[in-house]
Amino acid sequence: MNIRLLTQKIPVGISQCAMGDPVRYNAGHKHSKICTRLLGRCFEYVPVCPEVAIGLGVPRQPIRLVKSDSSADAEVRVLGVEDPALDVTEPLKEYADSLVPELQKIRGYILMQNSPSCGLRKVRRYLPNGHSHDSEGMGVFAQRLREQFPDLPMEEVGRLNDSDIRENFLTRVFAYDAWFRYVENGDEEPRPARVIEFYSAYKYLLLAHHQLETRELGRLVGNARALPPREYARRVRGKLMEILAHPASRKDRANALMHSQGHLKAYLDKDERAELAALIEDYRRGFKPLSAVLTLIRHYLPRSPHHFIHSQVLLAAEPAELGLCDFR
Repeated sequence: MNIRLLTQKIPVGISQCAMGDPVRYNAGHKHSKICTRLLGRCFEYVPVCPEVAIGLGVPRQPIRLVKSDSSADAEVRVLGVEDPALDVTEPLKEYADSLVPELQKIRGYILMQNSPSCGLRKVRRYLPNGHSHDSEGMGVFAQRLREQFPDLPMEEVGRLNDSDIRENFLTRVFAYDAWFRYVENGDEEPRPARVIEFYSAYKYLLLAHHQLETRELGRLVGNARALPPREYARRVRGKLMEILAHPASRKDRANALMHSQGHLKAYLDKDERAELAALIEDYRRGFKPLSAVLTLIRHYLPRSPHHFIHSQVLLAAEPAELGLCDFR
């Protein structure tokens, strides 16, 4: 598996109001310049407004999450604020289910925060008497998508204003897209050899996100014959995406970069080894950007004849280098 830069836009689902379309309950929108002007450079969006799609119209009565009672396992439904008899819980779930064939080809989803249909986390929930109960809910449409596509990278529009969260989301979308281009591409059973090759190429990037879980994944990858090919690929994909969801720390990234340096030591002289080690340490301590280390390692890469180090996705262009993290 060779390192390749992004050559075409990746299909990503998005809440339609984030595109600037006036589809909210009050006929407004929540246009996100981060999504349209920045991430739009690499994403081909599939805009969806589930509330409009199920026939609520624009403008419309606002809806909210309502728990049947205050117990932890109480049923949660999506009801009208002005008319609690309006119950759109099942229509939202059914609409999400109906989108499954269309969304098979998307590689990420950006959802509107605080929405009773699309919010991913901390959506306010109410009791039947109208009193606020907590902010621990998840939008019904978003929850159904998560059930249908458990490994799909998903994030909220507002959180993407944070450059670290944005970089992590991009990393996951790039990996998910690469997996379906390289491993699960078509109707044929995924070949275990392709799964192993994919893991090998992502190994150091995974180490930068979570060392312990990457070692556990390595044991799963090495036991290919224990599972049918589709189940083997599904489990590896799920664990890989789970690992990448962990934010990469400077400490773990520096450790992965040191592993990369180890493959080059035999082809560097004393001064070059010292310079690279010092640069990695400066990155670990926050004095130098990741791009500086990657640039120097890539400068030395042609000296090594070993395919393993050349295949490492960790050394490919990161989101920041593609201009996808800084927005002004």
